[in-house]
Amino acid sequence: MANKTTYNMGKAEWIMLLALAVLWGSSFINLKISLQELQPFTLVFLRTSIAGLALLLWCVLSKRSLKLTLKEHIILFGMGMTSSAIPFSFFTWGQQFVNTSVASIFNGTVPFFTAIFAHFILGHSERLSANKIIGLLIGFVGILTIIGFDVITEFDVTNIAQLSLICATFFYAISGIYNRLWVSDSLNNTVISTYCLLWSGLVTGFIAIYFEGLPTLDYSHNIWLSITILSLLSTALAYVILFKLLKRAGPSNTSLSTFIIPIFAIAIGVILLGESLEVNEIIGVVLILVGVGFIQNLQKRLAKLF
Repeated sequence: MANKTTYNMGKAEWIMLLALAVLWGSSFINLKISLQELQPFTLVFLRTSIAGLALLLWCVLSKRSLKLTLKEHIILFGMGMTSSAIPFSFFTWGQQFVNTSVASIFNGTVPFFTAIFAHFILGHSERLSANKIIGLLIGFVGILTIIGFDVITEFDVTNIAQLSLICATFFYAISGIYNRLWVSDSLNNTVISTYCLLWSGLVTGFIAIYFEGLPTLDYSHNIWLSITILSLLSTALAYVILFKLLKRAGPSNTSLSTFIIPIFAIAIGVILLGESLEVNEIIGVVLILVGVGFIQNLQKRLAKLF
């Protein structure tokens, strides 16, 4: 089991955090574009496979050792399931029925689950403080505001899609805790990313072929462009940064990226796709961001940085 007790959140870590937010924030529009011609599980399969193979090639060219023990492979298989295969599948399926802005807003709920899991699993180092409890309550109200308080009487496919997005964030949070507990600091970040994505590609490939058939690969140029950007930048490069940041800053600090992602993704959705937010969605995103701010004690963090 990995031993990780001290973390740093200096300027270098903030730069990585912002880079991660930009890479993931841009993924929503590329997911939306790709879904015009691809079915969701096939898209996840192509995304993880292309990203994993690209990183594998980079490991070979840079002469990184790819030898792992059976135990390490099992651990990275689990990491691949919780960090990409499962949440990507939930998120991609859900984004068929919601716009990019709403999808990015729900992505911002990761710190809520991280705070809860960290309290019960990681013990004294990540206890729920008064600030975190207030943040959780505010964020929960924000989620309900977006979904709509009449959901019980008027439940539809959009609400199912919203719940699918929340399930994805649940597993993103689990993956951060999983990484802290089980993934060794001695493993290279690129190697970790490579195997996680290759395992994800293998599993989602079976699922995609079973439910959706073999990919035709006969997609238009703009779809392939979106898939390529999604795979190489928003997945391969982003995961190398992610695992490096998890080692240096810890899961709670890393989940702070989801505070920034909705701001960036909403701007892209409005400018490039002409999307707009309903009043309840605007109120909801404000509440979620305020909740994340409380959980992460954002004011004190920024004061220390500057």
